[in-house]
Amino acid sequence: MNSASEVTLGLLIIFGLFVAFTRLKNWLDSNVPIFFYVLFFMYMQANDGSVPLWLTCTSCALALLLRFEFMNAAFIRGVKFLELGALGVMLYLSFGMLIH
Repeated sequence: MNSASEVTLGLLIIFGLFVAFTRLKNWLDSNVPIFFYVLFFMYMQANDGSVPLWLTCTSCALALLLRFEFMNAAFIRGVKFLELGALGVMLYLSFGMLIH
Protein backbone atom coordinates (compact mmCIF):
# COMPACT_ATOMS: atom_id res chain seq x y z
CA MET A 1 0.00 0.00 0.00
CA ASN A 2 1.47 3.37 -0.97
CA SER A 3 1.48 6.47 1.20
CA ALA A 4 -1.38 8.18 -0.66
CA SER A 5 -3.55 5.15 -0.10
CA GLU A 6 -2.62 5.08 3.60
CA VAL A 7 -3.51 8.76 4.02
CA THR A 8 -6.83 8.21 2.29
CA LEU A 9 -7.58 5.24 4.52
CA GLY A 10 -6.66 7.28 7.59
CA LEU A 11 -9.04 10.03 6.50
CA LEU A 12 -11.78 7.46 5.91
CA ILE A 13 -11.27 6.08 9.42
CA ILE A 14 -11.60 9.59 10.88
CA PHE A 15 -14.71 10.12 8.74
CA GLY A 16 -16.09 6.83 10.08
CA LEU A 17 -15.54 8.02 13.64
CA PHE A 18 -17.49 11.16 12.78
CA VAL A 19 -20.31 8.98 11.42
CA ALA A 20 -20.35 7.08 14.72
CA PHE A 21 -20.54 10.44 16.52
CA THR A 22 -23.51 11.50 14.40
CA ARG A 23 -25.29 8.25 15.23
CA LEU A 24 -24.61 8.61 18.95
CA LYS A 25 -26.01 12.17 18.84
CA ASN A 26 -29.20 10.86 17.13
CA TRP A 27 -28.74 12.85 13.94
CA LEU A 28 -30.71 10.26 12.02
CA ASP A 29 -31.76 12.56 9.18
CA SER A 30 -28.17 13.31 8.17
CA ASN A 31 -26.82 12.25 4.77
CA VAL A 32 -23.25 12.06 6.09
CA PRO A 33 -23.35 8.27 6.78
CA ILE A 34 -24.56 7.58 3.24
CA PHE A 35 -21.66 9.57 1.78
CA PHE A 36 -19.26 7.69 4.07
CA TYR A 37 -20.48 4.26 3.01
CA VAL A 38 -20.30 5.16 -0.68
CA LEU A 39 -16.73 6.48 -0.30
CA PHE A 40 -15.74 3.51 1.85
CA PHE A 41 -17.16 1.07 -0.70
CA MET A 42 -15.31 2.78 -3.54
CA TYR A 43 -12.03 2.77 -1.60
CA MET A 44 -12.28 -0.91 -0.65
CA GLN A 45 -13.09 -1.92 -4.22
CA ALA A 46 -10.22 0.11 -5.65
CA ASN A 47 -7.59 -1.09 -3.16
CA ASP A 48 -8.61 -4.70 -2.47
CA GLY A 49 -9.33 -3.97 1.18
CA SER A 50 -9.80 -6.53 3.91
CA VAL A 51 -13.31 -5.38 4.83
CA PRO A 52 -15.86 -7.82 3.38
CA LEU A 53 -18.29 -6.47 0.82
CA TRP A 54 -21.27 -7.96 2.67
CA LEU A 55 -20.37 -6.00 5.81
CA THR A 56 -20.14 -2.72 3.93
CA CYS A 57 -23.43 -3.34 2.12
CA THR A 58 -25.18 -4.38 5.35
CA SER A 59 -23.99 -1.24 7.13
CA CYS A 60 -25.15 0.91 4.24
CA ALA A 61 -28.56 -0.79 4.23
CA LEU A 62 -28.93 -0.19 7.96
CA ALA A 63 -28.01 3.48 7.46
CA LEU A 64 -30.62 3.78 4.73
CA LEU A 65 -33.18 2.09 6.97
CA LEU A 66 -32.57 4.71 9.65
CA ARG A 67 -33.59 7.42 7.21
CA PHE A 68 -37.24 6.30 7.51
CA GLU A 69 -39.18 8.32 10.07
CA PHE A 70 -42.11 6.00 10.64
CA MET A 71 -40.27 3.49 12.85
CA ASN A 72 -40.85 3.36 16.58
CA ALA A 73 -38.11 4.21 19.10
CA ALA A 74 -37.26 0.63 20.06
CA PHE A 75 -36.75 -0.44 16.45
CA ILE A 76 -34.62 2.63 15.77
CA ARG A 77 -32.42 1.81 18.78
CA GLY A 78 -31.98 -1.75 17.55
CA VAL A 79 -31.07 -0.72 14.01
CA LYS A 80 -28.74 1.99 15.31
CA PHE A 81 -27.03 -0.56 17.60
CA LEU A 82 -26.53 -2.96 14.69
CA GLU A 83 -25.19 -0.20 12.45
CA LEU A 84 -22.77 1.05 15.10
CA GLY A 85 -21.57 -2.52 15.64
CA ALA A 86 -21.00 -3.07 11.93
CA LEU A 87 -19.33 0.32 11.62
CA GLY A 88 -17.06 -0.55 14.54
CA VAL A 89 -16.00 -3.80 12.88
CA MET A 90 -15.40 -1.97 9.60
CA LEU A 91 -13.22 0.63 11.32
CA TYR A 92 -11.34 -2.07 13.25
CA LEU A 93 -10.55 -3.97 10.04
CA SER A 94 -9.59 -0.73 8.31
CA PHE A 95 -7.25 0.21 11.14
CA GLY A 96 -5.70 -3.25 10.81
CA MET A 97 -5.08 -2.54 7.14
CA LEU A 98 -3.49 0.78 8.07
CA ILE A 99 -0.95 -0.62 10.52
CA HIS A 100 0.09 -3.58 8.36
